Amino acid sequence: MVNLEWYRTFKAIYEQGTLTGAAEILLITQPGVSQQLTALETYMGVKLFERKPRKMLPTPHGMQLYNQVEEAILQLEKTEENFKRKTLINRPTAKVGMSIEMFNHAFANILDDLEMNVEFTFGEYEDLQAKLFAKKLDLTITTLHHNYQNIEYKHFCQEALLLVSNKHLDTIPFNRFIYEKKIDEAEKWLSQQNWYSYTYKMETIKSFWMQNFKKKPYFKPRYVIPNLSGMLQAIQLNKGICILPSSLCQELLEEKEIIEVWQGVQTTYYNKYFAINTQSKNLKQVEEIIEIIINRNTCKIKLI
Repeated sequence: MVNLEWYRTFKAIYEQGTLTGAAEILLITQPGVSQQLTALETYMGVKLFERKPRKMLPTPHGMQLYNQVEEAILQLEKTEENFKRKTLINRPTAKVGMSIEMFNHAFANILDDLEMNVEFTFGEYEDLQAKLFAKKLDLTITTLHHNYQNIEYKHFCQEALLLVSNKHLDTIPFNRFIYEKKIDEAEKWLSQQNWYSYTYKMETIKSFWMQNFKKKPYFKPRYVIPNLSGMLQAIQLNKGICILPSSLCQELLEEKEIIEVWQGVQTTYYNKYFAINTQSKNLKQVEEIIEIIINRNTCKIKLI
């Protein structure tokens, strides 16, 4: 079987012109260079060089072989160098969990600023929180805030929740109820619509209902879509109502592809937090991530 080092040695002899020069480049002995060249010539069945007192002159076979292997060896050397360079950089790996929408808003355009490797996990807040407790994550961005040992919370941002619908939904009856201050009728109308929700727990819907109607909603969502972007697309293409973060639907509102049904008696907000596992070995990297996000203000929502 041919040894790839023979080709590397052959290339070095060809370019340096002497066995000594090739040995210096390859950091091996001159007898070692000579031995590898002899092995390659034996394998090829032809002479590749004419051995002169001060020079190794390539034969026609040697010239032909060089032209065929030069580029391949260069590519191999580049690959080897890149691999060495990457493996010699012993970067720590921070493990971060969040929703994919938060990644798009807060992380997608800061990756070049991070002096570390990052392993992202996307999922629902409860699942990410469980992984944080189990030390499978170093950091999460979440709406949940609890007092747990070894978990530190830092406020990230506050975002408005918007009640939006498909642009073809007839909201005139609802608007009339609101104008006439018939809040009970307005609530009944809303409850009769096709609702889209992120989960059956309806956390955002419940927050909106308590803020505006001082009670819990009595309906169940017709469609549960555990992806905010998917829910936004669904409400754009189908009649129905949902509650979404303002940052996610602002563009479609401006383009009049969806409509804001009601701002509410007062705007409903929800908070997001950085949740940090204080026992993580990557606390320095976690703090760096948080600082970069806040300084860059890449999350298109209200930072406070």
